[in-house]
Amino acid sequence: MSESFGCLKTAIVDHYKGKVELNAMDDVLPLTIYTVAMADLSHISSEYHLMEDYLAIQERGFEFERKLLTNMDVSIKYINTEWEL
Repeated sequence: MSESFGCLKTAIVDHYKGKVELNAMDDVLPLTIYTVAMADLSHISSEYHLMEDYLAIQERGFEFERKLLTNMDVSIKYINTEWEL
């Protein structure tokens, strides 16, 4: 997840030639929704819960990953209830 976020952030900076950068999670959420919707994730629920369980046993650190996981959760819920192609 962290690596995919890094790639996403790099792609945005490259596309806008350094004039736009993803600073806040609010900027990242729409892109996360689109990425999750377009990805061919056959077991997204299992993958989400695996990451959630791993972070649950880690008492410290991984705050950024927890935020990314929250965005993924919101994305899945949005896609299941609101998404229309």
